Amino acid sequence: MEIFSLDLGNLQTKIKSSKTEKVLPSRFLDYDDLGDQSTSIFNSKLRVNKYETNFDSMFEYAWGEDLYQAHSKGDFIDTIHFEDRYNTNEFKLLSSFAIGDLAKDFEEAKKGILEVVIITGVPTNDFNESSVKDIMNVLKGDHNVTINDESLNIRVKEVKVLPQPVGTIYNEMLDTDGYLKKENYLEEQITIVDIGGGTILIDTLINMNLADTGRAQKESGAYKVYDMITNSCLKDNIHGITSRNVEKIMRQSDNDKYYFQPNKNESYDISKHVKKAKIKYTRELINTINTTLKGTSKIDTFLFTGGGANLINHEEILSAYKHAIFVENSETANVNGFYKFGKASQLEEAGV
Repeated sequence: MEIFSLDLGNLQTKIKSSKTEKVLPSRFLDYDDLGDQSTSIFNSKLRVNKYETNFDSMFEYAWGEDLYQAHSKGDFIDTIHFEDRYNTNEFKLLSSFAIGDLAKDFEEAKKGILEVVIITGVPTNDFNESSVKDIMNVLKGDHNVTINDESLNIRVKEVKVLPQPVGTIYNEMLDTDGYLKKENYLEEQITIVDIGGGTILIDTLINMNLADTGRAQKESGAYKVYDMITNSCLKDNIHGITSRNVEKIMRQSDNDKYYFQPNKNESYDISKHVKKAKIKYTRELINTINTTLKGTSKIDTFLFTGGGANLINHEEILSAYKHAIFVENSETANVNGFYKFGKASQLEEAGV
């Protein structure tokens, strides 16, 4: 049975199967809002597709890695919510798009019914009977998703829900086939700081069991950095810039220089605003960590993960916590960990 792993974040969605791994926005567009551009967009090489689901068949949606390059006359449909997210129509649509996008690589989904098991995660505060039941109700069962007019049938036979930050632990301790490669993690006290798009999660595991202490969930994820930079730019008379512009600029820059270009004729250097916001956000993060943990001397492994781990000032973090480890490819660490957990579960069921 195929394994699909999903990390359906507030700002970014990460998905993985045996055939692909992708990072996509956690927002989408009504297909009609592409207006007269729709034909040229979908005939081009932009990675944007048209989606239709069986439970919302009156509407078609545009979603894909290059969604922000598609000029639209409508607003993006966001899935960011801090309460009851899993019961929203937006989250249900995003989930179906993600399942369909992974399924389109498999012939069984086109010619019959592709059977899969899904491994996903939720913030630790949502790792309770009610929220886990809600997300399982969304994911489990039959899904019919049409992508670019091609119908796909997927049957989700099983859903396994993990506390989200544990994905990073499994990514670090298991190899690509699901075999244990870091046995020391089984007996350590590990603290994970997971900086997502919407939330900061701080969790502590002792011998791979979630501890009741050393835990916090704050609604101050990466979006807060983007908002700080945007507000600072607007105060500096850089008009027209939005948080979405800032997010795109920071994702595309590979150095310490950041520019806002509202059109091909104008360019504004916003580097000073980015630098100040990153330092401010990092200091607030350190304060949150210290308040939550009340001491770090007992921590064996201290991991910083999530897409937002790329936004903080690493020098200040290392000055505060000299044994801190910044997880490689932190944005996709959880989804890779979910997938490896799925592989390990299959090995266990096979008695290997």
